[in-house]
Amino acid sequence: MVDSVKPLTFSDKFKNEFLSVDESNEKILLDKIKTIFDVLRDNKTNSARRDIAPFRYDKNILNSDFFCTDGHDFDVLCRDIKDAFGGTIKWHSPYAAFNITPTPIMSAVAVSTITQLLNPNSLWDITGGKTLLYENKIINMLGRTILKTSNVSGFSTFGGKATLLYAIKSGIVNCDGLHKKQGLHGQYVVFASSLAHYSLEDLCDYLGLGTDAVKRVPTDESAEMRYDLLEQYISDALSHGKKIAAIICNGGTTIDFAVDNVKKIRIICDKQRKKHQIPYDIHIHGDTVFGWAWLLLNRRKLDMYPKAIKTKLDTIYKKLLPMRYADSIGADFHKMLLCPYISSFFVTKGTKARNSLGGFYSQKKNAYFGDLHPHYNTLENSRSASGIMSAYAALCLLGKNGITEYIGYLYGIQLTMLELIDKFYSKTFHVLNSKSPGFEIVLEINIDGKVFDEPQYLHLCESLRLQDDTIMVSSVFGYSCEDNTKKSGLLLYSMSPHATQKSCEILLRKIATQAKITAKTSCKHNTNIFVPK
Repeated sequence: MVDSVKPLTFSDKFKNEFLSVDESNEKILLDKIKTIFDVLRDNKTNSARRDIAPFRYDKNILNSDFFCTDGHDFDVLCRDIKDAFGGTIKWHSPYAAFNITPTPIMSAVAVSTITQLLNPNSLWDITGGKTLLYENKIINMLGRTILKTSNVSGFSTFGGKATLLYAIKSGIVNCDGLHKKQGLHGQYVVFASSLAHYSLEDLCDYLGLGTDAVKRVPTDESAEMRYDLLEQYISDALSHGKKIAAIICNGGTTIDFAVDNVKKIRIICDKQRKKHQIPYDIHIHGDTVFGWAWLLLNRRKLDMYPKAIKTKLDTIYKKLLPMRYADSIGADFHKMLLCPYISSFFVTKGTKARNSLGGFYSQKKNAYFGDLHPHYNTLENSRSASGIMSAYAALCLLGKNGITEYIGYLYGIQLTMLELIDKFYSKTFHVLNSKSPGFEIVLEINIDGKVFDEPQYLHLCESLRLQDDTIMVSSVFGYSCEDNTKKSGLLLYSMSPHATQKSCEILLRKIATQAKITAKTSCKHNTNIFVPK
């Protein structure tokens, strides 16, 4: 006779590890989080990074004994967690001006944490519950706001790179439906601005098109694609029998906030389709993963900001309006809506593009609970709902006014820094991107009449990173200036919610001080520092 089954929670190893059947022991989770955070807590308010000692990967990997026969106690885990977070950037620090990564709001983190505890898998609504309904509410809102239609579909996914992947895949299906069963045949082209994201070549490699499939179109003085050249390239490609997989349009780049006019591109595509009598509409994707949030601004609130800020916000808003002519767009909530990684959405007009992805599964138009099976169309089967719910939390709590206040605040930090540079550092720093409508700052450094070169910028970033009072900034190479020259520079992206005029002063003073030291140092080229391509 087999002994009666006893709950696993009776075991010492598992008794405090599961949510109880009546869900009454949530305090155990809260206590564990607090214990871990107490061990992890970093009170160094003057540093943009958690402490880290130099180490070699190979030795640390080989000497690891974390997996043992009996397992370790929770305090050992806490020790290792503290070690694991060593060297991570403190995005909430006013001295972290490194990249487009805001520190998330706690409400979104709380919702994401609960989602992970309850662990719905949003591959199907039976396993994901109504999280799929909320996913579609977000998609509908993005469709109405950006594409100006509620006839949209899509899904949350694993980042901005995934939104581009789905866009190109949709375009391939559009121009060559036979490839789904017969594989790729012929030559395909993906057109994009020279300023479009560097991952496009990687994606065409993953999709089997090859990196040469990406045709970069030069830009004009307004950072838009040269539409005359785009039309010429499209015509040449079609004349040679190539299939146009997609046209990727910038919807706000991280430097200079480049935006392509999708309406003009749509007119060009329609014209070339008729001229060459191709049997498909060319898929146009708006890469708005960064810029989408500007279309959610409450423009009635813009008068509260200085004219310089209002002008930039208005400029971007108007530039983005033609995105309504795109077939699909992407949106990263972990970039501009204060959500934790990862929260991205791919949104496409109608249902044809989404239904053509994956296994040709068509979602019912009048679906009931139990009818949604997005896993048939997505690359993912195991699809977390955390990104969905954290995005919903941020949208629900912030509203248009909250988003407007946040974005306006980021421009306020930029304006403060620019005023400080003009007042105290005009001989050391020269602002290269003064015409950019974005809130980034690109600085050329000049010490005693000598302009920094690439190795010096890299060395400066590394020196600031290795100090006890760490400053986290990055470099940019080949920046296109107004006089058509290419220059290197220091890139500042300040997104901390705790920035003040004093913290801005300290940040600039430390950079200027270290720049003088760097100017006297022999610098070798170091490729380990992040440089936006």
